[in-house]
Amino acid sequence: MASHVTTRGGRTRLPRLVYGTAWKKERTTDLVYQALQAGFRAIDTAAQPRHYREDLVAEGVRRALANGVVASRSELYLQTKFTPPDGQDLEGPNAPPYDPAAPIAEQVRSSVESSLRNFTFPRDGKDEKSYLDCLVLHSPLHHREDTVAVWTVLQTYVPDRIRTLGISNVFLEQLQEVIEVADEVAAATGTEADLLRPVVVQNRFHSRGNVPDPHNIALRQFCGRPDQRIVYQSFWTLTANPGLVSGRSSSATHAVAQAAGVSPEVAFYGLVSLGLGAGVESEVADDSSCPIVILDGTTSPEHMAADLAGIEQIAAWAQSGEGREPWAAAIAGLKKSIGKRA
Repeated sequence: MASHVTTRGGRTRLPRLVYGTAWKKERTTDLVYQALQAGFRAIDTAAQPRHYREDLVAEGVRRALANGVVASRSELYLQTKFTPPDGQDLEGPNAPPYDPAAPIAEQVRSSVESSLRNFTFPRDGKDEKSYLDCLVLHSPLHHREDTVAVWTVLQTYVPDRIRTLGISNVFLEQLQEVIEVADEVAAATGTEADLLRPVVVQNRFHSRGNVPDPHNIALRQFCGRPDQRIVYQSFWTLTANPGLVSGRSSSATHAVAQAAGVSPEVAFYGLVSLGLGAGVESEVADDSSCPIVILDGTTSPEHMAADLAGIEQIAAWAQSGEGREPWAAAIAGLKKSIGKRA
C-alpha cells in the first residue's frame, strides 16, 4: 500500500492524494502553498479560467520553492488540462488562453504554451526549462478528427515538455477511441505508441442519475488490464457518495474509521484508493488492478494534514496483524455496496 502509484512505463509517480484546485479563485495561491506545507506533492489544475486559476497555482508553487517548503520542481507532480471551447467562457475576464475561433490545433498549442509559461520556475538565477507531468484533455471531443488534431499537437511536446497524457470526464467507449487515436498518431509520426496513450483518467466517482457505468466499474476494469495500467483519478469522491461516507449505505467506512482512528471522510478516501485501487497486478483484470488516486480539494489546513496522515494510518492498520481481516471485509463490503460482488 505504497503512498504513491507509478504510471505506466514508470515515467511519473503519483501520490495517493492529489490537491485539487477547482473553485479556489483568489484564494488559490495561499491554499496551494498551505497544501504544499502540509505535505501534498501533487497538484491538479486546468487552463480553464472559468473554474481554475492556473496562474495562481503556479504562484503558490513558486512561493513554496522560494521558501524551501519544496526543495525542487522535481519533487512535484503538476498536472493541468486543455479545456475545449465547450467548457470555457469564450469572452470576458475568464476567457480561455487561446482564440476560440482558431482551429483546434492552434487552440491546443496556445493553451499548452500558456501553461508552460505559468509553470516556469527560477533556478539559480535562471529559468529552469518548464515541463508538465501530465496534460489532460478536459473532456472528449465531438469529432474524431478533432481528437486526432489534438493528439498530433500534443505529440510534439511528449515526453520532453509534457511527460504523460490523460483524459477526464470520459466513458469507456470514449477512452478506447482516444487510445485508438493515440496509436494512429504514433504510427503516423513514428512515435512510440505507449508515450501517447493516456496514463490517467480523471472521473467523477459516483452512481447518481442514469450514469451508464456506476462508479466506473467497467472503466476501471479496463484501466486495470496489464496492457493498460491507467491510473484512475477520482473526484467528487465525498460529495457524490454521502451515504457511503456516513455509513448509511454501507458499514465499511464506519468500521475503518473506528479501527484506524480517522474521520469517516479519510476512511472513505482510504477505502477507495488503498482498497478498490490496490493496484495489484493480475492475469485477470478486475477493478482492484486499477490504481486509484484521490483529488482532495479541502480548504482547511487542518484537514490537509489530517487527510495525508490518515491515509498512512489506514495503510499501517490494514497491514497489521489485527487489521488485515477487518480491512479485507471492509473492502468486500464497499464493493458489494457499489454493485460489485466481492
